[in-house]
Order: sequence, then C-alpha cells, then structure tokens
Amino acid sequence: MSSRTKGNLYILLTALLWSTGGLLIKYIPGNAVAINGARSLIAVVFFWLYKRSIKIRVNRYVISAAVCLVMTNLLYVMANKLTTAANAIVLQYMAPIFVLIWDCIYRKKAPKKQQCGIVLMALAGMVLFFFDQLDGGHLLGNILAIGAGLAFSGVFFINSLPEASSEDASMLAFLASFVISIPFLGDVWKMNQTAVVALLALGIFQVGLAYILFAKGTKLTSPVSASLIGLLEAILNPVWVFLFYGEKVGKFALVGAAVILLAVVLNIVTAGTKCEE
Repeated sequence: MSSRTKGNLYILLTALLWSTGGLLIKYIPGNAVAINGARSLIAVVFFWLYKRSIKIRVNRYVISAAVCLVMTNLLYVMANKLTTAANAIVLQYMAPIFVLIWDCIYRKKAPKKQQCGIVLMALAGMVLFFFDQLDGGHLLGNILAIGAGLAFSGVFFINSLPEASSEDASMLAFLASFVISIPFLGDVWKMNQTAVVALLALGIFQVGLAYILFAKGTKLTSPVSASLIGLLEAILNPVWVFLFYGEKVGKFALVGAAVILLAVVLNIVTAGTKCEE
C-alpha cells in the first residue's frame, strides 16, 4: 500500500469518526458547555496516554487559534441541541468559504470572479436552511451553526500562518474548554448509562482517535484529497442521526446542503482560497 493510499485511508477513518458527533451528542442530555468540556477532558487524557506527555508551545497565533477552536466546538454542540444534526454540520462546513473571505481581507486583495460565484452559491444554500422549521429553536440553532463555521474558519486560517501550531492550539483549546465547563459539570453526574457511553465515545473516538488519524493522514496525502474525503463527515453525520435517532431533514435544508457542499467542493478543486494577486 502506497503512502498516499495510507494517507487517504487515515482521512477516511477520521471522517467516519467525526461523523458520529451529531448522533452521540443527541444521546447526551444536559448543558452544551458541560458536554463540550467533559469530552475535551477525556480527549486530553487520551492524548496524554497516547503520547505519554503533553507539551504546549504558546504564542499569540496558538492562543488565537485555540480561542476559535473553543468557540467552534461549543457552538457546534449548542447548535446540535437546538436544530437538526444535518443543519448543524453542513452550516459549519461554510468554514472554507469564510476562509476564502478572510484570506482576501488579510491580503488586501479583491476576490476572483469565480470566488465571488462560489461565495454567492454558498450563501444561497445557507439561506435555504431558513425556509425549514423557522421556530425559535431551529432558527437559533442554525445561527449558532453558522457561528461555528465562522469560528472554524478562524482555526483554519490562523493555523495556516507560519508561527502557528495546530497541535498546540488544539491541546490548549481542549484544556480551556474543560476549565470553562467546570461550573456546569454537575450535569455530567446526572447522566444515565447511555449518555455516559456516548460521552466517552465522543472524547476517545470522535475527538481523540480522530485527531491522531487526521494528523497522520495529512502528512501522507494532499490537502485537496484530505479536504474532499473530509466532506464525508457532513454527508454521513445526518445519515447516522436519521438511522439511529429518527431525525429527518427538511426539503429546503436538503437542497441547501447540496448547494453548500457543491460550493465547498468547487472551492477546494479550484484552490479558491487564494485571492487575486
């Protein structure tokens, strides 16, 4: 098996593990802050057992990326509690489109015509989500999911800068998420057996093991391949929730998801995250 094939396989397994997040969160009752903090602590312990030590190099880029990752994870869990898992994950996948915009602002360059088309396509897909189930909960959940995508774009963009470190930022974010959650952790002790198993699976597999596989995979395959394979998370996430939890996706949201994912694919294939030089 070639190194590239191994890399693609690692990313595929990563996407499969990530895609379980929506379903597992549905099975855990209680406060989103507590859920995010508890799974982050489990992930840190898992990393420590795997690496035998955790050393974090801190600078302003690492701190900035960590703050963005904390907000990404927290807003995503909150969105899953208020809207469908499909809405939460697909709207979070607006992140590459936001990265395109950040890149143009950072470089002080105008976007290309094709980039403008991709952004408008993604925004049109996003609007379609708001034609379905516009009650207060779903509306707020959709907005939080977009916020998660915006924060996630910050993670990608900052980690692409020379002095950044994705691994250090992730470790710092997990520790910070746990510290923030301490006042809310009372909810964890009230969980039933199903919720505890789901929480452990979140921390060990959906975050911990997935992160290790992702780190291995990105070293062996191209960014384009990794990004395209990673999109399986957005496709499989609502499938698992439908099959095992019975949650359905609205017609408009389904069309919106297809439009957004198409925009993301076009952005990746055309290397659209670079502005006009």
